[in-house]
Amino acid sequence: MGTCTQSTLPTQIVLLGATGDLAKKKLIRSLFDLHVRGTLPRHLHIVAFSRNELTSESYRSFAREHLGPSAQHHQDSVEPFLALFEYVSGTFDDAAAFVRIKDHLNAYDETIGMCTSKLFYLAVPPSFYDVIFERIAHAKLDLPCAEGEGWVRILVEKPFGSDLDHAHRLEDKLSVLFKEEQIYRIDHYLAKDALQNILSFRYSNVLFEDRFNSDHVEAVYLRVFESFDVSTRGAFFDGVGALRDVGQNHMLQMLALIAMEHPETLSPNDLRTARAKVLKALEPPTQGDIGTQIIKGQYDTYRETEHVDPTSKTETYFMLKTAVDTPRWRGVPFYLEHGKAMPESSSEIVVRFRSAKHCVCGEREPHDHPNFLRFTISPEQTISVRFWVRAPGTAYTLESNDLVFDRAHTSTQNGVSISDAYEEVLLNAICGDQTLFVSSAEQAAAWTHITRILELWQDTTPLTYTHGSDGPSSALQQEVQALFPNA
Repeated sequence: MGTCTQSTLPTQIVLLGATGDLAKKKLIRSLFDLHVRGTLPRHLHIVAFSRNELTSESYRSFAREHLGPSAQHHQDSVEPFLALFEYVSGTFDDAAAFVRIKDHLNAYDETIGMCTSKLFYLAVPPSFYDVIFERIAHAKLDLPCAEGEGWVRILVEKPFGSDLDHAHRLEDKLSVLFKEEQIYRIDHYLAKDALQNILSFRYSNVLFEDRFNSDHVEAVYLRVFESFDVSTRGAFFDGVGALRDVGQNHMLQMLALIAMEHPETLSPNDLRTARAKVLKALEPPTQGDIGTQIIKGQYDTYRETEHVDPTSKTETYFMLKTAVDTPRWRGVPFYLEHGKAMPESSSEIVVRFRSAKHCVCGEREPHDHPNFLRFTISPEQTISVRFWVRAPGTAYTLESNDLVFDRAHTSTQNGVSISDAYEEVLLNAICGDQTLFVSSAEQAAAWTHITRILELWQDTTPLTYTHGSDGPSSALQQEVQALFPNA
């Protein structure tokens, strides 16, 4: 799982949306850090494409501004890295622009005298996918430069589609151009080290794996909070909403990882199949769940955001209570909560175990001593287990103590730094490892569940919550707070 350390095949990357936020904040610096570590192919060429009128030289200046902090420590690597870029200007509906991209790719092949593999990264809003797929096909960019030589792969960002029907239509169009093994649907959350470590922690420790079932687990809570609000993304976000933006991908993938069965092997196919089975087993929501097991919220100043409909019912917060209908998990509630404009940014998965049937407790001390297993994904990456021990003093009472495994600390001790999620995404796509990418089966199962909720609550007015608060008050929120105190 994520075993690739370097690809040696000559490769070209076509970065579509090369001046957008994702390129500026993540992709350029991730590519630079991979370059510094020597993990990129020796023969690498990057064709940057966007609508801005730039030259290759001016784009290199643009990229220089977004290399990130590591550039200060690796000044000798900056110019060689920037030399990898060439720039092509055009719009996504301009067929001639994609021909120009093809000309640049062919020219590089001729320069090095080799047939290169091609990786298309769509760092663009999903609304452009349709036309980009068509232009790639029209320019025959989906074909390798020579039969039997090199590969062609495509990376697409989430959310892939706006509902189940739209996702199916995009899949149908994409499958005409590419086979499933060529398609890399990005959910960078899967590349986070803390999430990948869930499987090794579960399956390598009998203390937990034999108790990861309804006999021992009382409830599971998944949370992704963001302190920032929609800000300047109003035009995009108001047509998407929090459930599509984070629930359909990040949170359901987190749920799939914590609830999946033991895969037969660590191969990408077996891991993705195991994740898909969890998503297919989610209990379908009903109309009666709206307002009770499905909460829709919106922070109080959202409608004042530029490019947001002043009557918008788009959610910036949601809380869901669901279940996984498998023998392992039947009867265990799974709570999913996400919100923007929250007090802090944090992501975690908390598993509440049932209290021991027989407790050696203090006199008149009520027996409510559940163990908690907590996977913190951000801001730090830790795993903690809450145990109960005798408190100091003469009276016999119990107190809780947390045993913490600090992933960042141990990685530093071992001389290994945790890679950024986008570094993992890029390197594994170049290497051809699909473990960290979502399969078509996972995509369809997730959209099936989320589309049903979208249909059920489309006319529901969201509950209002104050910007910077813990979200809208509800009976479901109180239920979670009682089960997961201090979460």
